[in-house]
Amino acid sequence: MKFQRQRAFRVLLLLSFASSALFFTSGCITTPPPNPNNPLANTAVLPMVNNTNDLDGPMFVRTAFNQIVLKRHYETMPLAQIDGILKDKMGITLGGQLDFTNPGAGAPLPQEIGKLLGVDYLFYGTLIEFKQIIIGVYNKTQVKVKFKLINARTGEVMWEQEAEEGRSEINTSVSDATESAIKKFTGTALTKAFKANPLKPETNAVVLKLMKTLPSGYVIK
Repeated sequence: MKFQRQRAFRVLLLLSFASSALFFTSGCITTPPPNPNNPLANTAVLPMVNNTNDLDGPMFVRTAFNQIVLKRHYETMPLAQIDGILKDKMGITLGGQLDFTNPGAGAPLPQEIGKLLGVDYLFYGTLIEFKQIIIGVYNKTQVKVKFKLINARTGEVMWEQEAEEGRSEINTSVSDATESAIKKFTGTALTKAFKANPLKPETNAVVLKLMKTLPSGYVIK
C-alpha cells in the first residue's frame, strides 16, 4: 500500500511538472511585477497620430494599447475623459495636434499636457499602417505602430518602441480568391458598421509585442 501511494505521488509530480513546462513553453506571456523604483504611475494614452487612410484604426489600436498599459502596473486615465479635457480646454480633437515634434503642428509640450490632465506619464502613439489589401489571389493585412512614453514632468523620453504584425494569404484558385474577397469585404463592412476592429488579431499581436519591452510601473493599490 505504501509503495502504491509513493508511486501515485510520483506520477502526480511528473504530471504537474509536465503541465508547468507546457505552460512556460507554449508562448504564454506573463506579466512582470511592479517596479518600486518607478514611482510615477499615473498615465494617459493620448490620441494617436494617424498616418493611414483608416479613420477608425487609431481608436482600435489606442484602446488595445491602453489595456496593455494597465497590465504593466500603470494607472491610466479613461480615454473618453482624456479626449473630453483636450477638446474642452485646448480644442484638440486629433492626435496630429499633439505631435510636438512637428513644428507645423503648433502642439503643446508634454509638460503642458501632463499638467492639464494631472498625470505623471504620457503615451504618444503613431499609427503607421492599418490596412487590408486584396489583389487577385493575394490577401495581406498589416498593422504597424510606434509608441513612446514621456515623463510629463521633465519631457524626457523614457521608452520608445515600434512594432508591426501582418498576415499574407494566397488562394489556390480564382474562385477561392473571389469567395475570400467577398467574405473579407462583407466582414470588414459589418465590423466597421458596429465599430468592431476588422484587424483585431493583428492589433492584439502588435500591442503584445510592445508590452514585452514596456517598463513596469508602480501602482499603489
